[in-house]
Amino acid sequence: MTELSSSHQALALHNKSLHDKSLQDKTYQYQTGIHRRTRASILNATLELISEKGLTRTNMIEIADRAQVSRASLYNHFRDKNEVFVALIDQEITRICALALSAESRHTSLFVISRELSTHQALRSALEHDPDRTTEMLVARDHEIWVKIYRNLSEIFGTDAVGVGLIIRWLIGHVTAPLSEEHSRAQAERIIRALS
Repeated sequence: MTELSSSHQALALHNKSLHDKSLQDKTYQYQTGIHRRTRASILNATLELISEKGLTRTNMIEIADRAQVSRASLYNHFRDKNEVFVALIDQEITRICALALSAESRHTSLFVISRELSTHQALRSALEHDPDRTTEMLVARDHEIWVKIYRNLSEIFGTDAVGVGLIIRWLIGHVTAPLSEEHSRAQAERIIRALS
């Protein structure tokens, strides 16, 4: 009888352990979901605020209020406004590159990127309200964001550093002086032909 009790106890312990692990997994998934939604809300609020008044005039309190999260939660995700800004840029690079990767051709990919930059309201606002900060970001080639940009453009267009450099110089022109849709499409086709 003792042997049977021992094996029942072992089985009960094993089942409890599996149940506890299952609860931990569900709790982790729930918390991860909340974390992602909070982060997305913070970044969306930051994008809206920068679009309205630029980065310099946006502060962490406004970001928390617009995102409808507590300040503690905001600081739990991001150390300061600069860290939020870098995360926002990273998110926008990822979004725009995903659009480019889904295009049917390389020249269409380049056109998509150029249109996204030409019509990006937060970028327009940053140029208007924070020209020095924007210029600083455009020339800081050693920043992790630029590494990501180079890597993504190289992957999208299947080109080397020289080709990526050409693409970047053309795209930076869109930041400061956007082209019409027609000119952007025509130039994207010419650039891709030059890279071939």
